[in-house]
Amino acid sequence: MLVQDVSFTEFSRSSRYILQCDIAKYFPSIDHQILKEIIRRKIKCQDTLWLIDKIIDGSNEQIPVLNYFPGDDLLTPINRRRGLPLGNLTSQFFGNLYLNNFDHFIKEELKLKKYLRYVDDFSLFSDDRELLIAARQKIETYLANLRLKIHPIKSQLFSTKKGANFVGFRVLPDRIRIRSENLRLARKKLRQLQTDYQLGKIESTQIQKSLQSWFAHLAHGNTWHLKQKILQQFSFQ
Repeated sequence: MLVQDVSFTEFSRSSRYILQCDIAKYFPSIDHQILKEIIRRKIKCQDTLWLIDKIIDGSNEQIPVLNYFPGDDLLTPINRRRGLPLGNLTSQFFGNLYLNNFDHFIKEELKLKKYLRYVDDFSLFSDDRELLIAARQKIETYLANLRLKIHPIKSQLFSTKKGANFVGFRVLPDRIRIRSENLRLARKKLRQLQTDYQLGKIESTQIQKSLQSWFAHLAHGNTWHLKQKILQQFSFQ
């Protein structure tokens, strides 16, 4: 994650434009048949494939997804099994494997070296706005072969000068700030910890672990003053 943090900042500050995309309902949309075909290109052991198939077939559709793609008839989206449960380690592995060839497509066929993906969110950087517009069209065509679509609203092309969001931070030309929504949620959690501690529901060690985790996250941005303010605002004595 740290390498991606550094790369995102470097790419953002060395490029004029960024294309940020979100794959709509990614895990619920993963097609079982396509996933099995991808796995079979790498794994030949029948016992292993049997176990993998059992895991995939045991996945229930998490969120209803009804998308039509070229060549579909009326019942195709209904008949094809899809979806992996969120949070499972196998789902994380399968989710990355499902887009592995997509990563190669971006870098090797589209020749876009400034590219980062974090699960179902990915970003491309360039000084050429028209290049990114054309790339988006090719990306949508490629993803359709995986029965995936990018989110029409969350996927945008804009100037890096405006700042770009990445894993809870907003990367600006001269600084890295935590996103307002993430800060709001963190303050809410800290207030709850403060209340629970005062009521004797939790020990100070639990608070220390939460603060250490939160401050480690903040360390990726320009947040020294924010950390001092938080320490002054919340008392755990």
